[in-house]
Amino acid sequence: SAVPDAVLRPLVEKYYAYGYGDKKILHAITRQVDLLENEWTLSTKTIQRRRKEWGLPSVRQQRHTVETIGPWVEKVRVHTANRLGSKSLRDHLRHESILVSRDLLQQYQTLVDPIGNQQRRARRLKHHIHWSTGLHEVWSVDQHDKWKRFGLFLHVGVENFSNCVLWLKVWWTNSNPRLIASYYLEAAARQGGIPLLTQSDPGTENNGIANAQTTLRRQLDPSLMDTLQHQWMRGHSNIKPEIFWSKLRRQWSAGWEALFQEGLDNGLYDPSVAVQLLLFRWLAVPMLQHDLDRFACIHNISKPRKNSKKRMPAEIPAVLMDNPEQFGLFRDYKITISKEQLQQAAEEFAPPEHLVFQLVPEAFDESARWLYEALRRPLVNRASFWNLYLAMLEGLVTLPNAATVQQAALRNELQEATIQNERVDVLPGRALRGPAVIGAAGRGQPEVNAEEERTDGEVEEVQSALGDYDDLSVYTITQRM
Repeated sequence: SAVPDAVLRPLVEKYYAYGYGDKKILHAITRQVDLLENEWTLSTKTIQRRRKEWGLPSVRQQRHTVETIGPWVEKVRVHTANRLGSKSLRDHLRHESILVSRDLLQQYQTLVDPIGNQQRRARRLKHHIHWSTGLHEVWSVDQHDKWKRFGLFLHVGVENFSNCVLWLKVWWTNSNPRLIASYYLEAAARQGGIPLLTQSDPGTENNGIANAQTTLRRQLDPSLMDTLQHQWMRGHSNIKPEIFWSKLRRQWSAGWEALFQEGLDNGLYDPSVAVQLLLFRWLAVPMLQHDLDRFACIHNISKPRKNSKKRMPAEIPAVLMDNPEQFGLFRDYKITISKEQLQQAAEEFAPPEHLVFQLVPEAFDESARWLYEALRRPLVNRASFWNLYLAMLEGLVTLPNAATVQQAALRNELQEATIQNERVDVLPGRALRGPAVIGAAGRGQPEVNAEEERTDGEVEEVQSALGDYDDLSVYTITQRM
């Protein structure tokens, strides 16, 4: 009998989003579903037929030309400030269900954007070595403070083996250890477990993650009672997040920075004015988080460019997360943990009632929501952002309770200074010295594999005739004259 649609459709949609063809979709499904045991039959013809019925056309079936992809490409180019090479451009288009060949995108770039295409170069690269033996061996975390002038801060968590982004967050701080611990615990709940180790740069903001990870590992493995199950990476040795931040800066940040800088330069927004800061945050954070989620999703379902310097498999991060053993002698080190244990850890290290989890004060939020409803809930995006901001700012000043809102904003300013400077001492424990202090779960691992990663450095510069790299030295979008 045929595979039921309730089973088949989610899998076809999943692997279609990965950019798989019908044969590869069939192969992936047969690994995931036991067709013989269920007495089901499945063929590429069936997948092709059902895919068409479900509105999932292939590259050939979409029949795009240089002319038809124009509006879609221009939308992405504007959104990313024209900083994507053809590979990353293809990944972003696939997220919109627009499938095109890389050759066609290269033709389009050459015709429509010849100047930018020639300026798109490989980065200056420096080699670093990263070691990994399998999935969930290490989760790396890092903060990003380059938007401090806007009152916004970013944070990322990366699974080292697969390069999968576990979280990518924007908030009004990234220095509070309870906030950072909450990111880790939320990811652990989604993954159904925790890694052998966590790692970060030195900094008290990371003590919350270090303590939560260590506490949970000690609960599950008494042999670890005198150890700290978190490693501190000094200098630029926290490689994975550093590489991701470089990618985010190249492919995502520029357009948003230009928008927010416009507000600063034109006197529309002054972060030192409490009401303006809260309104900007109220509008910007949900909008940015939605787009960061989109970027993380594209990253997690896109295959990285092959690199002969790497021994690790060049595969889609989500695929490596699902099937690490498919690509060699790699283990899944994930340590299963109960919801009750995670809940207890959250209550201790990231209590939900803590004010760090409050975007704006309640009094301000109520007034902002009332104004937003009065404006008929307009869409918040780049095109509408500053006009909506100015309309709501005027409303906040003229509301009957304007004085109450102002007082709440000023009190919040003092309160947040305390929250940002909150310290949590790290648990006592021996520093890591290799597998001996990883515990029973980490013993018997296969031979360690080396992966050479590349980050910005002054080594060499290579010109791509096709403009096929993702770095562009200018942000201006060039057009055919």
